[in-house]
Amino acid sequence: MRFYTPCLIAVAILFTACGQVQDLPAPELLSPIPETMTEAHRVAWDVMASSSILTLITLDEDGQPQARILDATAPDSARFDVWMGTNVNSAKVREIRANPRATIMYRIPDSQGYVTLRGRAEIVDDPALKENYWRPSWAPFYPDREAMFILIHFTPFDGEVVSFTHGLMGDPLTWAAPEFGF
Repeated sequence: MRFYTPCLIAVAILFTACGQVQDLPAPELLSPIPETMTEAHRVAWDVMASSSILTLITLDEDGQPQARILDATAPDSARFDVWMGTNVNSAKVREIRANPRATIMYRIPDSQGYVTLRGRAEIVDDPALKENYWRPSWAPFYPDREAMFILIHFTPFDGEVVSFTHGLMGDPLTWAAPEFGF
């Protein structure tokens, strides 16, 4: 996902030159954040908490990245853990079981920016956790919820974030996005 960064930074420089970025108010954070986080952590948390739609990137048996859009939970710990539901027979389940390396990416709705997290995904078939993370809006996709529904638990190692709204942009010379770890 690093190839998006140069384009976003170029647009940020253009907007800054036009005086438009300074006019954007910083939104209030939408969910509680542990106090020990950096500014990059705080902005990433806010973006993730404000959008449940993300792109999950896994690796297929040939090592080719595969991207899918999923509905997910807001981060549920200071480590930014994310839970997603999927069909037990989907290709992404097979891919995660074969190779747990994964990336998730959130695009900021109605704004310029993104959050990318690189980490590890695991398949979870625990009935209590499945009940805890179930969303009624998923019912049409799982006519046999017990047999078809399974969870993906994503735990990040590190990430990067760009948000024009929050005034957090990449380096003007290298276009490198602000990075953070866990």
